[in-house]
Amino acid sequence: MRTQAEGAAHSPRGYDWYIQYQDLSPGGCRVDDPRRGFELGSVVQLEIAGSGPYHAEVAWRQGDRVGLEFVKPLSEKVYQHLKNEEWDAAKNAEEGEATRFPVRRLC
Repeated sequence: MRTQAEGAAHSPRGYDWYIQYQDLSPGGCRVDDPRRGFELGSVVQLEIAGSGPYHAEVAWRQGDRVGLEFVKPLSEKVYQHLKNEEWDAAKNAEEGEATRFPVRRLC
């Protein structure tokens, strides 16, 4: 099953645009880039279905198609929610990932 989602991209040059993610996996995805906004080797900031931000390197280009490799792979929990089109759950799971560090209380 090919996973798809909608979102936004933000380039290092300050450009923002809407994109559709295709072939989404924990390690990366493919997007169509007819505007040629993604430069090979650059790192872009992504929002996927309201979750993120994620950072990805532009790994390859074939015409208007671009392959993005996540700097840090998506967690399995976030990926499963995106795969199942559970957009709110993906956003909440991503936020929960950042708060998993143990807390020590001083008395």
